[in-house]
Amino acid sequence: MTEQNATASDVMIRVRGLKKSFGRLEVLKGIDLDVHRGEKVVILGPSGSGKSTFLRCLNALEDPDSGSILVDGVEVTDRHTNINELREHLGMVFQRFNLWPHMTVAENIMLGQTVVAHRSKAEARKKALEVLERVGLKNRADEYPARLSGGQQQRVGIARALAMDPKAILFDEPTSALDPELVGEVLSVMKKLAEEGMTMVVVTHEIGFAREVADHVVFMDGGVIVEQGAPEDVIANPKEERTRTFLKRVL
Repeated sequence: MTEQNATASDVMIRVRGLKKSFGRLEVLKGIDLDVHRGEKVVILGPSGSGKSTFLRCLNALEDPDSGSILVDGVEVTDRHTNINELREHLGMVFQRFNLWPHMTVAENIMLGQTVVAHRSKAEARKKALEVLERVGLKNRADEYPARLSGGQQQRVGIARALAMDPKAILFDEPTSALDPELVGEVLSVMKKLAEEGMTMVVVTHEIGFAREVADHVVFMDGGVIVEQGAPEDVIANPKEERTRTFLKRVL
């Protein structure tokens, strides 16, 4: 298969030479990564290693300083790219849920559909109820986020991403703001999505999830990819000292 054909058919996200600084702080120092269709990629690494900035560059929440990002063949960094259209196909689940407190659960899920995808309110409501059923929260559609637990709010965040029928979903530490007893309910929804074949890029400290679900594990530190490969290699048998040190701290 030629590189061009691989881009067209198999690689959903292709990143080359991605760099990003905030002032004098160089956060990403030249990241190269391919994410294939249906692949579950888990990114591990200590705080400050550039993981979240990397995700935010993928869906244009941050502008890279240099490098290229192709999502399903569309160049994210091209100024002619329709960013709303890009985000329609690339869902994002945030660490702190990012739900509008003055809107009901259903309204939160309908907003992107009506504004970005130009669906009617009736269509958007129907879709909202469908995706809420998938995450086990259809009965909470007309409640406000403040009435939900953190785990439930995060499941609404996942439902909101699903409502746009994305080709891939990015998860930015989706369980790190949750009380430990609520983590499992969010991870089980994510595991279900993985089983259904969703392309996923997940920044997390949940090593068990990475072992069980990931096809490909990436370990980042200091703005670079230190090591990557199958979970059994990177987690069970890391080659790099930095990876071993990190895993000793979190396992």
